[in-house]
Amino acid sequence: MIPTITPRSTNWPRMPASQHLSALPEMVAYNCLVNFLIAFVLLLVHGSGGRSLNQTCDHADLEALLAFSSGLDGAGALGWDPNDTSCCSWTGVSCDHGRVVGLDLSNRSLNLNGGILSSIASLDSLVALNLSRNLLRGRAPAELGQLVRLRVLDLSINLLSGWFPASDDGFPAIEVVNVSFNKFTGPHPVFRGAANLTVLDISDNAFSGGINASALCFAPVKVLRFSGNELTGELSPDLSRCRTLAELSLDGNGLAGSLPSELYTMSELRRLSLRGNHLSGTLCHELGNLSQLVQIDLSYNMLTGPIPDVFGGLRRLESLNLASNGFNGTLPTSLSRCSMLRVVSLRNNSLSGEIAVDFSLLPRLNTLDVGVNKLSGSVPPSLAQCTKLSTLSLSQNKFVGEIPESFKNLRSLSHLLLSGNGFTNLLLTLQISQHLPNLTSLVLTRNFRGGEKMPVYGISGFKGVQVLVLANCLLSGIIPPWLQSLESLNLLDISWNKLNGNIPPWVISQVSRHQRRTIH
Repeated sequence: MIPTITPRSTNWPRMPASQHLSALPEMVAYNCLVNFLIAFVLLLVHGSGGRSLNQTCDHADLEALLAFSSGLDGAGALGWDPNDTSCCSWTGVSCDHGRVVGLDLSNRSLNLNGGILSSIASLDSLVALNLSRNLLRGRAPAELGQLVRLRVLDLSINLLSGWFPASDDGFPAIEVVNVSFNKFTGPHPVFRGAANLTVLDISDNAFSGGINASALCFAPVKVLRFSGNELTGELSPDLSRCRTLAELSLDGNGLAGSLPSELYTMSELRRLSLRGNHLSGTLCHELGNLSQLVQIDLSYNMLTGPIPDVFGGLRRLESLNLASNGFNGTLPTSLSRCSMLRVVSLRNNSLSGEIAVDFSLLPRLNTLDVGVNKLSGSVPPSLAQCTKLSTLSLSQNKFVGEIPESFKNLRSLSHLLLSGNGFTNLLLTLQISQHLPNLTSLVLTRNFRGGEKMPVYGISGFKGVQVLVLANCLLSGIIPPWLQSLESLNLLDISWNKLNGNIPPWVISQVSRHQRRTIH
């Protein structure tokens, strides 16, 4: 199956920790889609005759398996016995009426290495080949394309290199291809003779050049994953010919230019991920036509202009990431109508004005990051109704006033980041925050600068807080004794204030007892 994995290397821009938290739910959803497609193919493979452990497999297939295994270091761990003619019972082998139709040697405990020999092509009834998660090296043999019945090919997470052999007439029956996380180079592969190609994942290789959209869209492809390569050029309008495309992932390449208007005609698109390229221009109002979208990730590009207020038509949207662009204007109020939203990241743009989104209509919201903008006014009280909220970042804006007392209801909140605003009443902020049982990070830098004192009494709780930052708030008073009770604290920063008096002995003793703790 195409695995859900964490990249071992990537050229994508680094994310703040709060944005890493947003990645999981939608990734799981789309991997489920791909895995369903693969499982369906494999069901068809085994459904007609099934695998029989007692079958005597075809002699030519037995010879092909032995020849193939001779190129693998560690093949002996498979337990394949050349004197055993019932190779259908061998590890990883599936048969149908004595013919080998499936070979799954993925993720072997001792990690197979070596190369893929061309003898694999002698398994001319092979329908599914999975050699993923090993240490295979060298080139993928051109003879793979001669497997006329092959429908699933998974070579992902190996050390294969060179050009991938996808000739015009090769792989005629292929439906699912996953060669991600290797070292393939050259132009990305296309499968012109594959009329049923559904999934193509070539992510995290070194494929270069432009995207051959017209060749890719010849088949009824549903998933294109090209992330983490060295692709350049502009997004081709020909991508709109992929009428059945549900996922387009081109993250971490060198693509430039504006988003073609044809992109907004891809009515089946559910995941659009163009993160970490050099895309410029504006977002069109036609974005609202993509009613099936579940995830949009256009972060770390050079897009500008206002964010079109068209989200009323995107009722299935769960994740919106437009961070680190040049968007301006206000937050679209139509986000209130996206009741499925879990993640909103608009960090590091030039958004301004007050937040007019009605968060009471977003009960599933888990992450809201609007840090590093020019937003102003007070914190919307309706945010307190997002009881599943885990990460809230309002840092480096122009918010003023007090934190709503109703924030006590945010029982799931783990990260509360409010630095660089004009908030007042530190005592109230701490009294509210101490009621949040899952809070681990509280960052309040550069607030409360109107001559407030460090609260000494009336503060308790914070048993799970690991990071507490109250730096550069011009606070007066002393280091409060309640800090001593923060048992999980790893980082305390109260620097650049006007505190006086002696440093309490417990500060020194805690630093010496817990070398990982940092106090400023």
